[in-house]
Amino acid sequence: MNFIKKNDLFLLEELVRKNFFSKYKDSVLGIVWTILNPLLMTILFTIIFSTVFGRNIGNFPVYFLSARCIYEFFNRGISIAMTSIKGNKNILQRTAAPKYIFVLGSIFSEFITFIIYLILLFGVMIVTHAQFYLTIPLAIIPIFSLIIMTIGLGLMLSITCVYYTDVQHLWYVFSVMLLYASALFYPMDIIPEPYHKYMILNPLFWIIDQFRCFIYVGTIPDLLNIVNSLLLSTIILVCGIIVYKKYEKKVAMRF
Repeated sequence: MNFIKKNDLFLLEELVRKNFFSKYKDSVLGIVWTILNPLLMTILFTIIFSTVFGRNIGNFPVYFLSARCIYEFFNRGISIAMTSIKGNKNILQRTAAPKYIFVLGSIFSEFITFIIYLILLFGVMIVTHAQFYLTIPLAIIPIFSLIIMTIGLGLMLSITCVYYTDVQHLWYVFSVMLLYASALFYPMDIIPEPYHKYMILNPLFWIIDQFRCFIYVGTIPDLLNIVNSLLLSTIILVCGIIVYKKYEKKVAMRF
């Protein structure tokens, strides 16, 4: 991919704006749902699971929301990105706009939602009297890993989805598996030791764990885990770019 040109940057800005606000079209509360949805889910999960894991998890709302904001960005970003090329085929047939701009537009629009989630997370931390650690700014590290991994998978799946619509259905199943395999609402110590090795195969679990260390626990995670996470995300990004470049020009033949 070439660097984004000025005209393409304008298109990217418009796509981000369109994708973000189209979610609230014909909605009475509109953008308020961006805050209301995770807040209601946090309250619901707190009521249900804080009684179950109360002794194992302190400040359950922060524990849950710190993971949910990561999962939601990843899941929603990929879900929208994978259909961004196929869903805009009418525009792409009439213009010479680069296809990857539509992928980035989908992901960056969800990143705005992610920022709102972070603001909500800090608000919940204030309300619940959570401690604000000096390690919080370092949370940018797992966020960076999350972004490049999402872009890499988004590029790869957006091309694959043009050829195989079944990818969308497979992703739904996979995303549900990720939900339960990323320790969003339960502590890791309830998982039997022999199964821990399978949990850490989930790259999203690494990112959530690192993010929680910086935000929720106030510690610096193992340096090797950070390096491995960054390395894996970079590999996924490179693979996504390679797949995109290889099939970019062939995609129009599938429209």
